[in-house]
Amino acid sequence: MRQIVNKHMDYKELTADLARAADRPAYILCGEEIYLLQQIRQHLLEELITPGCELLDRVNIAGDGNARSIDWQRIMAEMKTPPFLSTRKVISLTRTGLFSSSFATDQEAEELGELLTHVPEFCCLIFLEEDVVYNNKLLRRMREAGAVFAKLDRQNINDLMRWVAGLCGRENLRITREAAESLILRCESSMTDLASELSTVFLFYQYTGKEDIHTEDIDFLCREDMTGKIFDLTDAIAERRIDAALRMIDVFRERREPPLYILTMLARQSRDLMIAKEVGETEGIIASGVTKSLFYARKLLRQATRFSMEKLESMLEGCFQADFAIKTGRMDDQDAVTVLVIRACEAG
Repeated sequence: MRQIVNKHMDYKELTADLARAADRPAYILCGEEIYLLQQIRQHLLEELITPGCELLDRVNIAGDGNARSIDWQRIMAEMKTPPFLSTRKVISLTRTGLFSSSFATDQEAEELGELLTHVPEFCCLIFLEEDVVYNNKLLRRMREAGAVFAKLDRQNINDLMRWVAGLCGRENLRITREAAESLILRCESSMTDLASELSTVFLFYQYTGKEDIHTEDIDFLCREDMTGKIFDLTDAIAERRIDAALRMIDVFRERREPPLYILTMLARQSRDLMIAKEVGETEGIIASGVTKSLFYARKLLRQATRFSMEKLESMLEGCFQADFAIKTGRMDDQDAVTVLVIRACEAG
């Protein structure tokens, strides 16, 4: 029997609820991890719709984020029409904006509330939303009627490591921990990007017949590691090699990275190195919240030994000054980054 859930679920809680039964009148899904949102929707479609009946028993309606862009009269008519052969009729709604703002008069809101809190047993609504206000009145009423609200954000490093290893295992491949962490960092923990990069890796390994994936293979096959490029930049600063540091700035510019992005990355790297130098151990770096990646923590700790705390403080201050100069119009953004790097290389 389904329970009334008065809070938003995460991915694990939602999959546990779906393992019990896909019997909710509505599923309201939002979050950063598009890959998981699409996977959950696809699971519901496969569970509820008989193969071959997709055109008859599935209705797709997309909005533009404004609730007024949705034809609610059409939805009402669709909800009253039973499925042809499937377990339930599925109405898939995207970007309705229904749970992020109020758009209706009191009478319209009441009619809509009645519609969405009395979903027929033969019907299921799936909402994919960009934004949801947790205390939205309609959302609360729908949950009281049995609907589920889930927020699927990016997964933590450990879950992603297991997921990547599992995907590799299905292809009869083994991936080292360092290679997996490097790939996750390159993709900024996006499962969609990870799946895309791994498809390239799998094709290469099918051709070569290799079985073990190492970091150098990821370097060769996948997108550039921008986190690694920042380490290269700070290495050049530590060695006071102005030419090498400026070449790294050119690499970022060739990739059309905005100067403010470079500045932000350098400021964050300086801050992370200060923390690494202060705590002096990988466990402490992870506990500080800087990263959950052991691979990244080790790289920070190794590089932190190349700087004095005074030098790192000076770099961080320089980043703030450059940011201020750009935002007040005193310097061009590209010039400000170039001057910052040169001064960082020259500083003691």
